[in-house]
Amino acid sequence: MIPAYTPDTMPLDRLLDYLRQIGDVVGAPQDLHLVRIEASSTMPVFSVQVPVAIQARQRAAEIRTGGGTDRQRAAYNQIRQMIRKDSGRPASLKDRTGVILDFPPAPEELESASTVRQATTFDGSLMRLGGVGDPVPVQMQDLNGEVFSGFSAPRTIAKSIAPLIFEPIRVTGIGEWERTPQGVWKLNRMSIQAYEPLSNETLAEVFQKLRLAPVIWPPDADDLLRAEREPDL
Repeated sequence: MIPAYTPDTMPLDRLLDYLRQIGDVVGAPQDLHLVRIEASSTMPVFSVQVPVAIQARQRAAEIRTGGGTDRQRAAYNQIRQMIRKDSGRPASLKDRTGVILDFPPAPEELESASTVRQATTFDGSLMRLGGVGDPVPVQMQDLNGEVFSGFSAPRTIAKSIAPLIFEPIRVTGIGEWERTPQGVWKLNRMSIQAYEPLSNETLAEVFQKLRLAPVIWPPDADDLLRAEREPDL
């Protein structure tokens, strides 16, 4: 929902800007199909298949907690800046379950700030840790192979994650993000506050477990699945 405009007043180029950024936030622009724009404020309505809708909810949840990819976070911040310039009133992304992501207008200082500190989640592999002092320097590698050396953790946490060297883990804490001249936010440093191991199972192994799960389907399962085939976002 974009409160700054109605369908009668929304400029086409501005609408395309919003739609492009929304596609980047949910991470599947090729799977979003615009079916209509509802009145009052401007509310684009999309039709997507169930797996895409589930992924969109998950990506929205990641954004809320400071996670997501660089591209998703950049799109989220761009929408917030657009909203501030257009009306200053919050916008939101909804599906049939309700609001899945709010877009508060960006504060004035966000647009000119070079760094921002916020809650951050990072998935990757622990590559190295150790050094003099407390906190302890930590080196991580993300899922795309990029190495980050600006991580640190208290000695107690560093000691407990040491056995997970070269294993996939998820760390959470406070990240320091720097905005490039192109408007992309990149993670510079992160103070780790908690962690959890991640499974390194292959997709085939995960599907095999799902097939073996003791699931009892109701008699009308096919009808229920078909009814949920294309929920609206």
